[in-house]
Amino acid sequence: MNDGVTNTIDQLYSKYYRELYHYSFSLFDYKQQHLQDAEDCVQEAFEKAVRRPEQLASHPEPFLYLKKMCYHIAITKRRNMKNRSRILGYPVPLGEEQEVPQTQDMITDWIIRQENREAKACLLDQLTDGENRVYHAYFERNLSIRETADSLGISHGAARGCIQRIRAKAREMKHFWFFCLIACIFLC
Repeated sequence: MNDGVTNTIDQLYSKYYRELYHYSFSLFDYKQQHLQDAEDCVQEAFEKAVRRPEQLASHPEPFLYLKKMCYHIAITKRRNMKNRSRILGYPVPLGEEQEVPQTQDMITDWIIRQENREAKACLLDQLTDGENRVYHAYFERNLSIRETADSLGISHGAARGCIQRIRAKAREMKHFWFFCLIACIFLC
């Protein structure tokens, strides 16, 4: 890229960054959890300007071009977030680097919570000794699969298999307790 275009983009960045950032943040309803997303919108808009300098140069007002890019990027991010939330059934962070909770762990967390002691006790009764040890290491002590396997002296594959079996049993338990709740509501 020639130095004239680089200097122009540097000048635009210095001049309009703050205003574009505030505009992008407003597209996320000024929610604190989207500060990084607003930053990403501005960065991506300037990245597109660097990749396609002829489009930026042909636009009569470079600021409006960058603002339009920020708008389209923010709308795409919001749509992606909404689609993921709809598919998974719970809110999902936008950024790829943020950890997305696994649906299976949410079911297990539901059973672990204090108000579900009966369900937890019932689940623990269904687990084998090995699954019980993996359950306490992985779900209650919040160890990773690797840490769970190392602490119990088993292979990573064995730990992963136990976790999958525990999740399957937890899903069955959740459905059982849900139907019990529905039955109690209709019978009472």
